[in-house]
Amino acid sequence: RDFLGAMTSRRSRRAEVQAADPDTLLTLVGAGVIGAGAMKLLGGDNAVAPVPAAPKPIAKMTVGPVKASDVTKAEVLDAQRKWADAIKSISRVYLNGGDYVKTASNAAAELYGYGKSKVLFKPTKAAEFPFRPTGEEAMSYFVGGNAVEKGYKEDAGFAINGGKGWSNVVFNNHDIDINGNTAVAMGSYVFTCATTGTETKVEYTFGYK
Repeated sequence: RDFLGAMTSRRSRRAEVQAADPDTLLTLVGAGVIGAGAMKLLGGDNAVAPVPAAPKPIAKMTVGPVKASDVTKAEVLDAQRKWADAIKSISRVYLNGGDYVKTASNAAAELYGYGKSKVLFKPTKAAEFPFRPTGEEAMSYFVGGNAVEKGYKEDAGFAINGGKGWSNVVFNNHDIDINGNTAVAMGSYVFTCATTGTETKVEYTFGYK
């Protein structure tokens, strides 16, 4: 409406539009620049307003990448439960003389993002090699350096408690911070030795995606 007022207040511009051919005026009307009322005003009392062009259908389109689903607190708690169950399962298979390396490999493939994204893993007991950016290095830490190819000597096998095994793992979250499709959980968990019954409390920070 502001644009229409500017056109009717200036004779030179009004004359320009009056002198335009019908196709041009129809284009302006169809584009929504001026309406039929404006056409009558510009052309005089005897002017006939053209029929506006039928609007073109608007095609549906998706703009930008599809947003990943947000992480939920329930999913974080479920991942922690699966992690604790995996540690107990690996220990149980080891103590029973089974293929605990395969059990650990299957658990790592499900619970860690190796091969899918970057994994920032700093094992609790690792000292000489404190960061484990590859799945092979993580396996060395969990099952022992002597159980995998190119394993590290410092790794006694966290998932098997150095040969004693774990009978239970309990998570105690201090807090869980959810940020869209990622989340961070911080707290402490308690491991129970399968051989002596001794409990060991360790602090953790886990990232989820």
